[in-house]
Amino acid sequence: MDACITGIGWVLKDSMGYPRSEKKFPERGLPLIKRKDVIDYPYKPFGRMDNFSKLGFAAISFALADAGIKTEIKTRSVKENISLVASTATGCLETDIRYRKTLTDNVPSPAIFAYTLDSCFLGEAGIYFGLTGESFMINEQNTAGLTGLYFGLEMIHSGDSETVLCGVCNSDIQLCQSSASNIIPGSLFFVIEKESEHSYTQLKAISPESIYDENKVKITDLYDLAKRLQGSSI
Repeated sequence: MDACITGIGWVLKDSMGYPRSEKKFPERGLPLIKRKDVIDYPYKPFGRMDNFSKLGFAAISFALADAGIKTEIKTRSVKENISLVASTATGCLETDIRYRKTLTDNVPSPAIFAYTLDSCFLGEAGIYFGLTGESFMINEQNTAGLTGLYFGLEMIHSGDSETVLCGVCNSDIQLCQSSASNIIPGSLFFVIEKESEHSYTQLKAISPESIYDENKVKITDLYDLAKRLQGSSI
């Protein structure tokens, strides 16, 4: 299975954006993301999103901008068969805990409840950008994200979609798991397309454990791949 990477977007503790538009800041934790940091046009649901959803939505927006897709309001009104696949280890656990507290206080919050599914930001991105392809989350115990990348390549190979956004999204919550030390807080998304005149690299996949770039270097982690492709501090 073959495809090419045409866009990269991320939100991490020390920076967010994409290779041609990166905003750096002191490493004090994940940033509190504002709508104007991510999109130019008003979108009321953005202000209501939980922090986990904003992380994922922002990285998707940055990756699309880097790939030159859906960057103008007139193009967003046109629906496109672009799919979304995300891996997560933490999910929206922080939001779930907040909602559980409102139940304890006998005042259930519908605003918090709306984001107690970790796939919510995929739906928000699909609505805002007009993406009509498949969308789903994968629960992983680390942040390698290779399963999601493989599924994205599989969707392109099968003809289900010619463009797929795939990546990882994790909050900064501490998990009581032996693998917790492997979890990188933040989000990172790639745009992968069936073909393009301009791309970071060509991907070839045999299995989730056997994905290679055009230089035949085995991909073991999405963050390592991003570093190699554009040499930032990701």
